[in-house]
Amino acid sequence: MTNNDELNEKLEDYDFEPFDLDDLEAVLDEELEKELSDLDILDEEKSKIQNPDALGGVILDEIWNQFGNQIGLDITNETLIQKYDREHPESYSEVAKTVMKDKRYTDKKSEAKQQQLDGNLTDAYTGKKLKPGDSVNIDHVVPRKELYENKRRRQAGIATEDLANKSENLQATNESLNKSKNDKTISEYTDKEKRKQREEALKKQNERANKKVDESNMSDLEKQKQKEKNDKRLQDKLDADDELMKKADKTARKSINKDIYKGVAKETTKKAGKDALKSMAVSALFALLKDIINGLIRFFKNKSRSFKSFLGEMKTSIKSFLSKILDFLKTGATTAIGTVISEIFGPIVSLFQKLASLIKQGVRSLFDAIKVFKRKDISFNEKILQAGKIVVATLTAGGAIFLGELFEKILLNIPGMQISIPLLGTLANVIGMFLASVVCGVVGAIVINRIDKLIAEQQRKEITRQQIDSANRVLSVQKQLININESKLNKTKNEVMNSVKTRHEEAGNIVRESMENILKNDDSKNNNDEAFNEMNSSLNSLLDD
Repeated sequence: MTNNDELNEKLEDYDFEPFDLDDLEAVLDEELEKELSDLDILDEEKSKIQNPDALGGVILDEIWNQFGNQIGLDITNETLIQKYDREHPESYSEVAKTVMKDKRYTDKKSEAKQQQLDGNLTDAYTGKKLKPGDSVNIDHVVPRKELYENKRRRQAGIATEDLANKSENLQATNESLNKSKNDKTISEYTDKEKRKQREEALKKQNERANKKVDESNMSDLEKQKQKEKNDKRLQDKLDADDELMKKADKTARKSINKDIYKGVAKETTKKAGKDALKSMAVSALFALLKDIINGLIRFFKNKSRSFKSFLGEMKTSIKSFLSKILDFLKTGATTAIGTVISEIFGPIVSLFQKLASLIKQGVRSLFDAIKVFKRKDISFNEKILQAGKIVVATLTAGGAIFLGELFEKILLNIPGMQISIPLLGTLANVIGMFLASVVCGVVGAIVINRIDKLIAEQQRKEITRQQIDSANRVLSVQKQLININESKLNKTKNEVMNSVKTRHEEAGNIVRESMENILKNDDSKNNNDEAFNEMNSSLNSLLDD
């Protein structure tokens, strides 16, 4: 491509009038200044790339991070179910007695007894009237044992008696049917196959009972009355109406589940908020301590130590701490989300002491990974490496969780290690977390340092590539400026040559016309002098132009 073609393309890019070379030169000067500025910025960025060879600093930072992370996870580790079990260690037999002594239950019994005397009491499971002489029981439709073992109830923080003795869950039925149902659920009791087997067994049992009566020394009248009682107890059981029982079960469960769902949502929300605040507090405390310690180290390394320099280092530390406020908020947000997820899977999580911590760490790592892959200022290779650091941090944290638990168990055998520290647990727990953080921090730091080296190399390569591209653009702009200056010079030269040529032509015309006038006029001296003076004046005027 010729120089003129390049200039014309540049003119089209900037929408200038053709051959307006001065304006184009000004634009290119501005572009050259910008490109040189970008090149300087790239040099600065390259010099700022961290030195991943400082392994000692990386290890120290990782130990700090792990210890703070472990404490934050530990104080938010307990699930609502685990908390309820810790605060309510009562066995089922103890709770079952409490349920039966509850005022709501005793009031229901008294109410049913009065309805029976009035002739207004209907068996909820058979649909038959319960006569004054019949033995009446108040059954818990949803069994006490099922409610006692219900993990969602414990998650909601609701006592067994509060659900077992809801009015919808207390139904009057005959004593025989109630004893037959016992702790079975309605679905178990009405199962067709099981019911068929049960009824056959009940009939055989009744036959054996009547046979014993026949073989007894009772009078015939006593035998008849006893056998009638046996047959009535059997019939009371056989009269169980599946549809009525299922209807009662559905109504009771709807009311119970409503209370459980509301309680779980309320308690989970409260816990998520508390956990978020705890994590933010721990994260902020460790960040502040770390910045202050770093400031003190810089102060003691400074040869010219003074109170003024001490205050300066403390101000720098506080500024560094305040710049991380957004990170603390993110820590709180991920902890809250992790808490909610942990509680959603509460019945499973509660079986494993540290599973909640693993879930929260996983949620935090997932959010970090998403943030990395959303970045547009880094290459895909660097995104992969950054994600690798997150995976290493997650595995390191997971290892520290289990290793800390192992250290704690060992340390608990040492006298004095059982001393409890508010919020953190035993002294053995704190020391165990620290030792686990040191071990896992060192291992994790070595791997992370290696990844940092790869990232730094990637960053240097990328900046070097950008520097080359920027330098090429600078050369391109400079070349265009040179072409413009050459064109301007050629233009000026052509204008000067054209001007000289024009003036030569005009001078020739003046001399020719003057000579013609001299030849035409008389040969007198005066006339010739006038002609020469006129020619001289015209030539001087041409030179002045």
